[in-house]
Amino acid sequence: MEAPKEFKDLIGTKQTLGGGLFGQKETPMQEYDVLDWRWGSAQVMNMKTMKAIHPTVELLVKREGMKASRWTRGFPCRSVDLKDED
Repeated sequence: MEAPKEFKDLIGTKQTLGGGLFGQKETPMQEYDVLDWRWGSAQVMNMKTMKAIHPTVELLVKREGMKASRWTRGFPCRSVDLKDED
């Protein structure tokens, strides 16, 4: 699969992110540097048909005060349609 443009364009930028960014615990909205991206292991599912419809993308982010960069939870990549790949 080709890299999604909307996520490739985020690399090297500052983004304001928050919520359940790294797990269950809510984090406040803060500005992060986006360092890289990768395909996530999760997929967005259609619960009626139980078929995957979109992959997820994880971002490698770092902000001032963090000891190390961290991968986020998966964001849905709606530009890639898995329904056509059956």
